[in-house]
Amino acid sequence: MLRKIGLSDGAVKLATRSLLLVAAALLVLAPIAPASAHCDSRKGPVATAAQAALEAGDLALVMPYVGPEAEASLTAAFEQAMKVRALGGDAQALADEYFMETAVRLHREGEGAPYTGLTDEETPQAILVADEAMQSGSLDGAYAFLESELQAGLAAQYQHVIEARAHADAEGTVEAQRERVEAELGFEKYVYQLYLSLTGVIEHQEGATAGHE
Repeated sequence: MLRKIGLSDGAVKLATRSLLLVAAALLVLAPIAPASAHCDSRKGPVATAAQAALEAGDLALVMPYVGPEAEASLTAAFEQAMKVRALGGDAQALADEYFMETAVRLHREGEGAPYTGLTDEETPQAILVADEAMQSGSLDGAYAFLESELQAGLAAQYQHVIEARAHADAEGTVEAQRERVEAELGFEKYVYQLYLSLTGVIEHQEGATAGHE
């Protein structure tokens, strides 16, 4: 697409990389709820690690997901669960559920976030992309995903401006001009928030803010 407007290969590479850097901010601008809820999911990283720890008999597989203050509680729950799951059948299923619940609850408490129980929520695509990047050792998939999301987001915001301007010209009313101004300011804010997100500090902690020290 960039070559179609007359950019050289070098300029295309530079522009593409700039787009990819800005695209990383999309994850910050998205609502925090999906990622937070993902931590409560049976398919999420904490519950998955808890199940793996039970199956391997190795608490170390899930311990990094809780803070130092929760180590004793997690250890006690693990020991209880291992004793009960040795009975097999329904007892094992109950023990597994209990330990996953405990691990996720302690993880959420460490974030200062509420916990209302395990869910069956599907993993958001952005998180799947991030997981794949860490497993494969390559950012190619993440670059492609974020660039696509960035272009779609910017295009939608910009199209809103174009339509609002055309409507304002056609109507010629103050109200239509107000809508144009709102669309223009909204586009500026959208781009500026992307920029601020890139120049800030991103934290996983629930309710954390991004910014410079």
